[in-house]
This record gives sequence, structure tokens and C-alpha cells, in this order.
Amino acid sequence: MFLGLDLGTTNVKALVSEASGKVVSRASAPVKVSHVGRDGVEQDIEDIWSAARQAMREVAARADTSKVQSVGISSQGGAMQVVAADGTPMGRVISWMDGRGRPYDEKISARLGGAWFGQHVGHGCSGIAVGQILRMRQEQPELLRRPNRTGFVGDAIVARLCGRAAHDATSLSIALLYNPSLRKADPDLLRELEIAEDQLPDLLRADECAGALRGDAAEAASLPAGLPVSPAVHDQYAAALGCGAVGAGDVMFGAGTAWVLLAATDRLAAPVVPEAFVCTHVVEGLYGQMLSMVNGGSSFAWATKMLGLDGKSAGEVDALLERAPAGAEGIRFWPLLAPGGGAGLGPGTAGRLSGLRLSHGPPHILRAVVEGLALELVRYLRWLSDAGVRVERLVMCGGATASRMTPQIVADAARVPVACCKEADTSALGAAILARALVERGRGLAALSRETAPAVRTCEPGPNSPLYRDMLEEYVASLPLTEREWRS
Repeated sequence: MFLGLDLGTTNVKALVSEASGKVVSRASAPVKVSHVGRDGVEQDIEDIWSAARQAMREVAARADTSKVQSVGISSQGGAMQVVAADGTPMGRVISWMDGRGRPYDEKISARLGGAWFGQHVGHGCSGIAVGQILRMRQEQPELLRRPNRTGFVGDAIVARLCGRAAHDATSLSIALLYNPSLRKADPDLLRELEIAEDQLPDLLRADECAGALRGDAAEAASLPAGLPVSPAVHDQYAAALGCGAVGAGDVMFGAGTAWVLLAATDRLAAPVVPEAFVCTHVVEGLYGQMLSMVNGGSSFAWATKMLGLDGKSAGEVDALLERAPAGAEGIRFWPLLAPGGGAGLGPGTAGRLSGLRLSHGPPHILRAVVEGLALELVRYLRWLSDAGVRVERLVMCGGATASRMTPQIVADAARVPVACCKEADTSALGAAILARALVERGRGLAALSRETAPAVRTCEPGPNSPLYRDMLEEYVASLPLTEREWRS
């Protein structure tokens, strides 16, 4: 058996799975998020470590962990933790949601340009750890001096498990410090930040052992000592392993609060839009293009709350959606409710609901919201296709997979099959697959993922596809699109 640990922003999840992928035990523990002033968001690494130990102890209490062979780690990306040479935390975790580095990101992006960032870190501007390091360099320069090290939540927890701070390319990439062409931290950017490469966590392959589980950590987690421990892998890539989206042409579609796309491709290319994150994939020979819609489940949650339906079950909501025809009898929705709006849109672009009539009711509005989200998703998919990235299958995971209607509307709009993953904790399962790779050397993560991936329910494009094709053109034409020559 194999243990997967997923270090999320608000919860740490752990599960134990068999080689077949059958989950025999799972548990979770909450993690606090603290807001500091207007833009600061921080966490405490001790709280995260405590939650990790609690989750592992709980799964151990429900399974025979004497049979666990290894431990895999998935983690939230870009949450920065500076540590002393001995691993002692130097201050709190700076969350990936923290906005205090934004002015510094804007300044360096304006100076170096989007094309520079695209070539050096696979993203069209500065962000995540870059601005935070620049901010700390100005406000607390002593924290970044040797022998202190700049790391992240995932590798900090790996260090507590096995004594070595280690992560993989996907973790360093989401922090915007990794050059996918060089397959290492970008030396030019490190010079800009005045950070030495040896001040960062050890960079390993995702299936490479970081070390053996230490006795004190094993006791705290109720696990056998000496188990192989993986480096920390970004949770979206772990989820791709967990749901089997590991072939060129597969696009993992995380349908959570934000809708996230992770396209697997067999060639390294520039970001399809400035907002995309390009990285070497955890599967050897593949690369990832990751796009976050920002909007997603949050828009649907807003609609159900506004309509007084937030207590309804997924089945009841599906029944309402079925009562409205495709096209929602003329209602159109821009699902741009999050502050960032959407990629490629004018600043401040907000959501919109139009075409309302007295004859319309909650089913029509709900259907329009789902259709608007599906059209926005296809707008993002078109960037991939236009850049030559194959989109042959959507593998959907997250809360919306419980719906019968939403995946079908997405399949109709995208005109590709949508495979709905029935496993809820795909990042934790992906971490368990990483764990398996540590002891089944030479098998390859793609093969292990396909063997382990849970059952899916596939929705094929249906007769509503032509209608949605026309609605897509109408939708895109209505948006205040920007023309940004970021590659020049």
C-alpha cells in the first residue's frame, strides 16, 4: 500500500491506496489562513505540519500501515517559507494568495517585459514568489542572506519527514523560478533576485526518492520508519496523475472554486497566453500548459445562493437545469465575477446577465450560468488549440463532476469527450501514485497512473453542439478583448 499526502491551502488530506488504486483509508485536517492588513495572507508551517501529522495518524488508525511501502507528497504551489540552515522557520509562510508582492511584480515585469518572462520562466509576467522575494529584499534583507534558504510549504514538510528539503520542477515552476528549457532554476532571474541556486530546495525528478522517513516523523505519523519519501509536487500535476490525464492531448479540468486547465503536450512551447504556466510535466517526455479561469464553481455558487437554492442537492439542481432548454431561451451570462475577470479581457471586466424576460425562472438562469462557464472554458481551450496544443479529451475532476448536466454541457460546448473522474481526492491519490513510483522503479508515472486511475463516466458531445458553437462566437464577439503584443 502507498500513502499520499496533499498539503492544501485550507486542508491537508491523506489517503492510503492499494496498487490497484483502491482507497482503503482517507482523512483530512484543517489549516488556518491568516489575513494580514489589506493584502497579506499568511500561514504557520507548524500548523501545516500539525495538520499533516493528524491526517496521517487518522489514516493509520483506519488501515494496516505496516503494509505501507512509501510516502508521496502533493502541495499547494508558491507558498513561500524562508528557513535557517537547520530548517528553523524564519517567519511565517507567505501564501500564494498574498498580494503584497504585486507592486514589485509590476515593476520588474515593466522593466524586463513579458517576452523575457515567457522565455525564462514559462509565464508572461512576474508573480508568486518573485515579487515576494523582491519585497522581502527591501523590507527584511537579512532574512534572505546565507545561510538562510528560500523554500516552499511542500519541501518544508518533506524536510520534516525525511531530513531533506526537496521538490520537483512543477513546484519550482509555479513559484516562477524554473526555466523549462534549462530544466533548472533560471540563473538570470536568480541574479535579479540575488538568490543563489543552492539557497533553494533540492530539485529532483518527481519519481526520485528525497530520503527515508525519519524515526521521529514516523512516530508522529504512526508509520514505519525508513519509508521512501517523494519530493513535493505541485497539486495540479499530482491531480493529473490521480485522474489519469497523462497523455499528450489530455487536458485535466479541475472544476472547483476556480476552473483550472492543465494540458499535457509532447512539445515545449511558449505560454499560449501570458497567464499560462509552462513546465516540464511529472511524466517524462511531456510538458504542461496550465491555465486558471479564476472563475468557476464560485460563479455557480453565487447563482444558487442568489436564487435561494444553495441548500439543494446536486440531483435537485440537475433537475432544475434539465427544465431549461439549451440556450436558456435567450439568457446569456458572462461568468466573470472574480476580481481578475478573465484572461485577455479589458481591466475591470465584470460579469453580466442579459436577455431576461418575465417568462424566465430559476432553471433558465442556472442553465445560462453553466453555459456561460462552459463557453468561457472553451475560449481558454481555443488558445491551446490555436497554439498547436492537442485537445482530444477533457478529464474532469472536482465538485462539478457530481452533476449530470454540467459535464454534458461542457462536452457539447467543447465538442470533445469529457471523462468525469469519480475520485474526489485526486491530488492525494496522485501523491500515492508518486509513492508507488519510488518502489516500482522503471515503470514510469504514466503507466502507474493509468493502472491506478479511478473509474470515469464519459460524456460525449451531443446534439446541442452546433447551438453552442454559434453561442461561442456570439459570446467571444461580445467581450471587451484586448490585443497584447506580449511576445514581441
